Amino acid sequence: MRVKLTLFALPLLLVFALAGDPPADEAVVAAIDKGREAFKAGRDQEAIEQLQKAIGLIQAKAMKGLEAFLPTRDADKWEAGEIDSQSGNWGSGETAFTWSQVQRRYTKKGVEDGPEVTVMITSWPQMIEGQRAMMQMYKDPAMRAMLGKDPNGPKMEFIEKDGWVGMITTQNDDCNIVALHEKIMVQVQVNKAETDIAKEFWDAMDRKGLGEATSK
Repeated sequence: MRVKLTLFALPLLLVFALAGDPPADEAVVAAIDKGREAFKAGRDQEAIEQLQKAIGLIQAKAMKGLEAFLPTRDADKWEAGEIDSQSGNWGSGETAFTWSQVQRRYTKKGVEDGPEVTVMITSWPQMIEGQRAMMQMYKDPAMRAMLGKDPNGPKMEFIEKDGWVGMITTQNDDCNIVALHEKIMVQVQVNKAETDIAKEFWDAMDRKGLGEATSK
């Protein structure tokens, strides 16, 4: 589902989409120029339409950029599903923010009731900050001590590498990795308590490149 974009999304979207080199797509620049000229001429509706067109083009480019960082696995061992891409904006005015998200499911071949892995990359700020707060809570020694008293409680391992901070949680029949960079979050979910598989997918990602591409 694609959320309708508004004029307020343009400044933040430009920051995210232009994290690397400026887009070469002349259609984006043309739409922005037309929107600016329409605004100066007092044609507000036309200006909005042109800027929304630019937003759509830039956001599509941003999502394509995120898709490139989804892990590639051995096709003989893993079947990769279709990429689910979503994007939109939240709020209005100075408090508005934009987000892009891509997700893909991988299924182990030749194994009945085998593991499934879902990898998600998102720039949703509220989700990122929520996970960051939760991670800090679990790092607290008192919280760790309390969780350690429960024999059926989650097993946790923390990640700090290449500018990423994260947590690997294994409990019952699933394993979950959540890792955060400045403006991006990666989640690797395995429907089995197989930490090695979760780490395999996490290690298969160009984490350094993803962090650099989204933090500028």
